[in-house]
Amino acid sequence: MALKSVPVRHSTWKKLRAYKTDAVTYDEVLNELMKALPPEVVAKRVIREHDKRMRTRDGRPWREVLDG
Repeated sequence: MALKSVPVRHSTWKKLRAYKTDAVTYDEVLNELMKALPPEVVAKRVIREHDKRMRTRDGRPWREVLDG
């Protein structure tokens, strides 16, 4: 199995460690968590947050940009 390093905040690392026991690997913990939350749910949240950011962002209207 090829191992990878994944950078996480210290607070995230502390939470992840709370899920881990001696008999379980971090790989197993992460896979269980990902099974519990389908990618579609995460994608919807990411898109919703992106839309919210874009609504509050100052910028030019798309018509102006496309028409050059």
